[in-house]
Amino acid sequence: MTPNRFFFFVLAFALLPVLAQEPPTQAFEDLLAEAGMVFELPEGYRPAPVEYNEVLPYQYRIVSDDGEVEIRYVVFPLSRVEIDYEDPHSSAPEPDHLFTLLFPGILTEISGWGRYKSQEYPADEALRLFKADWAAAAVLEVIPEYSPDRRQALVVAMHRNGHADAYEIFLGNDLKRLGDAAKRVQGALRFAD
Repeated sequence: MTPNRFFFFVLAFALLPVLAQEPPTQAFEDLLAEAGMVFELPEGYRPAPVEYNEVLPYQYRIVSDDGEVEIRYVVFPLSRVEIDYEDPHSSAPEPDHLFTLLFPGILTEISGWGRYKSQEYPADEALRLFKADWAAAAVLEVIPEYSPDRRQALVVAMHRNGHADAYEIFLGNDLKRLGDAAKRVQGALRFAD
């Protein structure tokens, strides 16, 4: 097991309390408030039940009215991250730098160690779209254990120092359709003023 994979599993295990199996809408709203985020249900989408996923649990899910696009939301408030810095041999990053490991770790897990293509947003665009200090997007194919019916994914990641890391995972079977959906609704989840 590589050091990055080991660190991802340790971090994911530490964050499991954040990723409840079937949270009600109020729990998601409380989680957003804790993370300093807001969410507006995009037009043409409806909430869908959260189903536990062993590959990457998520806290909220919406589906397009035509059923072709699903979006899963994962939010990690940094206030819940506890890292032991007492170990003099520890090379654990600060919570505000976890996104540099967590983003590729998530992509690796949901793709089953497959290939993905990612790109960071320019800083001014990350700020404009998400009020984030950093944002990136990636495209990939997901493993059936993550999504048995929708095999393509476009993942939008965002981070704001002192607040949270958050992920919008667009799932479908047509990458062009996912790209169009992301352009239109990616700002539904963002950091508050």
